Amino acid sequence: MTTPRRAFVMSSIEQYVSLVINVSVVATMARLLTPDAVGHAVAGLGIGAILLSLREFVTSEFLIQKAEVNHGDLCTAFTVLLLITALITSAVLLLSPAIATFYGAPELSPFLFLVMMSAFAEVISQPIITILRRNMTFGVLANIRTASLVVSALTTVSLGMLGLGYLSYAWAMLAGSVTLALLAVLIAPFPLSCTYRLSLVSWPAVYRFGRFKGASQAVDRIFENVPQLILGKVISMASVGLYNRANTICGIPDRVVMSAFYAMAFPVLANSAREGKNIKQAYIRTLSYLSVLYMPGALLVAVTAEPIVNLVLGPQWHEAILLVRLMAVAAAFWFVAIVTNPLLLALGQNRDAFLSSLFCRSVAAITLCGASTHGVLAMALSQFVSLPIQILIAIYFAKRHLGFTTAEFLSAIYPSLTVTFLALTGPLIVLATNDSMEMIQFGLTLLCAACGWLAGIVIIRHPFLGEVQLIAGHLLHSYAKVCRCLTSRGV
Repeated sequence: MTTPRRAFVMSSIEQYVSLVINVSVVATMARLLTPDAVGHAVAGLGIGAILLSLREFVTSEFLIQKAEVNHGDLCTAFTVLLLITALITSAVLLLSPAIATFYGAPELSPFLFLVMMSAFAEVISQPIITILRRNMTFGVLANIRTASLVVSALTTVSLGMLGLGYLSYAWAMLAGSVTLALLAVLIAPFPLSCTYRLSLVSWPAVYRFGRFKGASQAVDRIFENVPQLILGKVISMASVGLYNRANTICGIPDRVVMSAFYAMAFPVLANSAREGKNIKQAYIRTLSYLSVLYMPGALLVAVTAEPIVNLVLGPQWHEAILLVRLMAVAAAFWFVAIVTNPLLLALGQNRDAFLSSLFCRSVAAITLCGASTHGVLAMALSQFVSLPIQILIAIYFAKRHLGFTTAEFLSAIYPSLTVTFLALTGPLIVLATNDSMEMIQFGLTLLCAACGWLAGIVIIRHPFLGEVQLIAGHLLHSYAKVCRCLTSRGV
């Protein structure tokens, strides 16, 4: 198995396990907390995310792009992260009472304090995790991240059952971060004395990489959270909870397909760039693979929104069904935009990565913020305007550096459109012939989608067919090996 393929498989396994754990937590907490309480948690986490995004100006990811990494680089990564985290924490401690008063939620102040404490734990783990990503040791990384997530999930649910309300999320974030830091220290691929010393010797490299990466990340976090914060103030925190949980559900394809890709894309593409490989061909092939996975998944979520919401969130979240359908359909082609940022970073085009993110997020932020004053339905509908514009911007920047033609781009997407049509034919028939979709119809819908998808892959000889055959071959080989082992033992 090639290194990029192995990286994607390991990242995928981690994301699938994380998805199961996170959905379980969401399902449990949706029955323990009201939409209003969930909205307060989302607001607290959103404020923390916006402030902590400033750390990306001194991100340790500059280590991934460097041809060689020395002890000074590691010490600098730790030092700058420690300093900016301390500054952000000081600001939060001063501002948190005012923020809590603004939202009329006294518990937001201790919530933000716990979020900042978890950020200090990340100061220890981040340089180590970055080196693991650079070395593409995604198996080890998946293990420690999964262990951290399990601790966080158990903490969330346990404290929720004990009646701590939305503070459960903040305590869980701290517990998960501390666990990750401890595990990272245990498996560090270099002596700890090489990292945890104060030094700014590699500050120029940090600045060159982080000035645009940080600005891009800050724009992303503002886009993701400010509309919800406005919604919480103008409409209600219950609306925030409703919108966030709808967004979580329609983001399942993103978690299954795109998160695994994004986790390994920058290291793999950066490695390819260092070795002088054909990045354009890798980009076109990536679009072909991701489109045949993401588009059917996103549209299937739209078709099966009713049983998914009822299963994951419960009856008190029934209003989220329409939101899920609208947001999932709007995001069907979102994979195109996701690919662009790691591509530009791998090519060393940090400035264009920032500009691409700035233009995309500015359009989205203006649209969503304007819509948020009219409620959650308006926010969902606004994505039919903002997402296509963001996709066009992403294509422009990718084409600018790779020089692919429109025909090459469409040749990567068109076969996936055919597969998507075949995958959704059965589910749409089931939806049209039933007034409501219960669990039996839900299972039938998934079966029809899987059969249609596989048939489409085979009929049109989609490029991803090779990957399917490879996976099937590995599964058959493993099955035969297990059978031989059981036979030799007389089982």
